[in-house]
Amino acid sequence: MARAEQTGPDVRWFARWEVHDAFAHGRRGGIALHRFRYDLRRFGLGAHDPACHIISTDRAALVAFAARFGLRAAWIEPPRPHRPDLWHFDAFGEVLARLEAAYPPPARLAGHEGASPRA
Repeated sequence: MARAEQTGPDVRWFARWEVHDAFAHGRRGGIALHRFRYDLRRFGLGAHDPACHIISTDRAALVAFAARFGLRAAWIEPPRPHRPDLWHFDAFGEVLARLEAAYPPPARLAGHEGASPRA
């Protein structure tokens, strides 16, 4: 969850297998941080490195939130046919590290696909 001193949307972490819960949170106006692993070799990272979708239906809030971590509005991913109301950003590498520093993943994700090795 969001730290008490931070204001704005309700920010919550979700594990890879909690995708429907992450979508529901984003649909309620929150910011869902949905963890997964992905082949990021094309970005100079590993074949199974941690990544995160930053998800919400509130495009303006999502763009403002993501900008704090170095993501540009031009990089936002539009809604898809199977989730026509949800926008998202992809976060990995240094962006993901900054996101984790500001919003530490919960202990329940430690040791699972939902947590990076440095978390």
